[in-house]
Amino acid sequence: MIDQPQSPASADVPGWQPERMALTSEDLKAAAGVKPAALLRRSLLVFLPVCAIVVLAMLVLYRVQYQATHLELKAAERQAVELAAATSMAELESLRSDLLYLAHSVLLTRWLDSDKPSDRAVLARDLLNFSRQRALYDQVRVFDTDGRETLRINWNNGRPGLVDADQLQDKSARYYIQAMLALGHDQVFVSPFDLNVEHGIIEQPLKPVVRLGTPVYDSGGHKRGILVLNYLAQRLLDSISGVSPRTGSMLWLVNEDGYWLRGPARDMEWGFMFRQRSHQRLGEVYPVMWRAITEGPAKAQVEIEAGSFSYVRLSPQTLFSSSTIAEPGWTLVCFTPSAVVAAQDAQLARGLGGAGGAFILLFAGISGAMGYQSLRRRQADEHVRASEARFRQLLASAPDAIICVDADGRILLFNDTAERWFGYSRDELLGQAIERLIPESGRARHVAQREGYMAAPRARPMGVDLEIFGRRKDGSRFPLEISLSPQGSGKNLQVTAIVRDISAHRQAEQARKEAQERYRQLMYNLPVGVYRNTPGPQGRFIEANPALVEMFEAGSMEEFLGRTVSALYPDPQQRRAFSDKVLKNGAVSGEEVQLVTLKGRVFWASISAVRRTDDSGEIYFDGIVEDISARKEQERRIDELNHALGRRAAELEVANRELETFSYSVSHDLRAPLRALDGFSQVLIEDYADKLDADGVGYLERLRNASRRMGLLIDDILKLSRVTRSELQPDGVKLSELVRSVADELQEREPQRHVDVAIEPGLTVRGDARLLRVALDNLLGNAWKFTAKRDRARIEFGRAQQSGESVYFVRDNGVGFDMKYAEKLFGAFQRLHAADEFPGTGIGLATVQRVIHKHGGRIWVDATPGEGAVFYFTL
Repeated sequence: MIDQPQSPASADVPGWQPERMALTSEDLKAAAGVKPAALLRRSLLVFLPVCAIVVLAMLVLYRVQYQATHLELKAAERQAVELAAATSMAELESLRSDLLYLAHSVLLTRWLDSDKPSDRAVLARDLLNFSRQRALYDQVRVFDTDGRETLRINWNNGRPGLVDADQLQDKSARYYIQAMLALGHDQVFVSPFDLNVEHGIIEQPLKPVVRLGTPVYDSGGHKRGILVLNYLAQRLLDSISGVSPRTGSMLWLVNEDGYWLRGPARDMEWGFMFRQRSHQRLGEVYPVMWRAITEGPAKAQVEIEAGSFSYVRLSPQTLFSSSTIAEPGWTLVCFTPSAVVAAQDAQLARGLGGAGGAFILLFAGISGAMGYQSLRRRQADEHVRASEARFRQLLASAPDAIICVDADGRILLFNDTAERWFGYSRDELLGQAIERLIPESGRARHVAQREGYMAAPRARPMGVDLEIFGRRKDGSRFPLEISLSPQGSGKNLQVTAIVRDISAHRQAEQARKEAQERYRQLMYNLPVGVYRNTPGPQGRFIEANPALVEMFEAGSMEEFLGRTVSALYPDPQQRRAFSDKVLKNGAVSGEEVQLVTLKGRVFWASISAVRRTDDSGEIYFDGIVEDISARKEQERRIDELNHALGRRAAELEVANRELETFSYSVSHDLRAPLRALDGFSQVLIEDYADKLDADGVGYLERLRNASRRMGLLIDDILKLSRVTRSELQPDGVKLSELVRSVADELQEREPQRHVDVAIEPGLTVRGDARLLRVALDNLLGNAWKFTAKRDRARIEFGRAQQSGESVYFVRDNGVGFDMKYAEKLFGAFQRLHAADEFPGTGIGLATVQRVIHKHGGRIWVDATPGEGAVFYFTL
């Protein structure tokens, strides 16, 4: 504003004085001589060009300022929706991490394995503690595979509570239950926003909810149901509202059908839940805008007749990972009405129009216009700085570290939390490679992983099921979870990493597991019952462990605690005597009494109890109960067993003596006549061969061969007898070396043969080396014998794994046999080939079977005629 008319240059001209502006008489005289037309023409020659310059300058200035204002508007809209989108995705990723953490809970798996009420109670306490600490979830629910609730935690009046079993509901008809039941391992379903409905009525005040669910499995990998978290989405909607764009603009959140979840007014929201609001949709109020959003790309900025808007479509399935299953997502919209834009343009036009009103105020107008332009630019800069300040304030106040890198992995942004966690200042990290924050052992691998990610960037979490560590400036490491979110593409690609320090979470989880393990070991795994009860005829159990509930054959802990102590004694007098003894002596130890289960079965028990007094002076008993029915029965049977064992030992002694007598008889009494037959036959051949014809000599040869065969049968029978009677002397046996020794001996016996023997090295077992040598002698001897007619004979010994068990095998490429005779193969004197074709007695494989059975193993065979056989055995 100008206080008095004066030339803009007056203050800059030395010696200038106002009096010089008055006309003298000489000046008037000179002017009187000038023609008006010439004066007007000369004035116009000066005025018109200057006026044209002023008008042109005003138009250019208006155009520049108009573009700057609209660019600022678009920048503010884009920044608002992107910041709201990042906030939403970070919140949903946190919810997904919570869901997967609970789904892999040891307590949940234990309950799914056992289905015991006690394990359910422990899990319920853990979920109550989780709900209380997080304070994010309206409900934490577990469903079975039929869609029925088996456990539910409700958030009521600022605290969580366990819902009674009779209030659990069947939700099998709900769409999200069916969708969650169809998921695979570690897949997550994210439902649309809706309002919580109880018994068909929308809960008041309104309670926006997003449901996340994933299947749960027992320790055997069998799907047992689903875990569902009902997230209180008001927190997310409020955080979106808190990202306020410039004055006059509005930030909305709409679902896939265009219904407002956060809209222009409260009575326009949740139209799909309220019949009277069903017409309140973005597509009804702004049809052109809705068509641009549904038919356009995932994010864009558009100007329409109604105004200017920016939007981003959000879908957890595409932003997180392919393992996230979601209904159609949501859209964030930042809208500036045309009236707001027009008001800004009109304000700009009025400011510039007044600047060119008169030629006399040209320089003042130009100065005002320049001042106005400078002010507008400064205001625009202040708006941008304010938006940046809000963004930086959000970064600074974020509980997680936020790091932004470019396409080359150089750090562009680093918030206060990251600075505090990693121990670096901003000056030390800005422009540095992100690998500086990674332990040295993983840096080279991370470079390759980062380059692969930059080639195909997508939003995804890291560290939910993996061990990821960050490196502080002092070299120490700490565990992390990371969520990655890319923006832009090519050289303009930037990746925002939201980093969460999970050290405290890991430590708390470890401490919780250790405490639970100690409690479980102390109470739940005791082989004896532990209890606390009150005295008197109507005394009841206050506490009991699962072993005691199982001992008394109760269907549940509740059923057991509902019985009086006296009801568990078949003799009431015995109960009174025991109680009086504890009250009198203060404690008893190992008192043997008879008790009765809830099913009426009487058993013997040993009870140790001690008398206690609480703070109010009331008496109670702590004790342990051990079922000694088996011990009582064993004491009764032990004499019978000792007597039976004595008789059995005497019978075995007689049998062993008879077996030894038989072995001696076979060894001596049968060998003598066989030696005589063989000896005299040889004498006849040597001394009387010239007196016998060819048939006679042949008969004598056949007689000698039969005698020798009978001798071999006797030797094999004795070997089989010794194997049967031998006691195992187990020790470490180098099986590969033992097989090599047998193969070398076979080669020495028949040096003219060339057999390819392949032995897997380094095989060791625990067994009786002497008996295993007998078995391998027979198995490799058979393989050697039945490959005799092969030009390229091959024998192989090795080990294989079948169903987690070590199986050893001897394979040959010999003549093989028909598998329909395999059942006879391990019987004594059983042969599948003629003796003149392949010699033998038929005792060898029976001996092998006895050795393998003595080692607690089994033996079987697989063969094909003409292609060989494979003998398998276990130890």
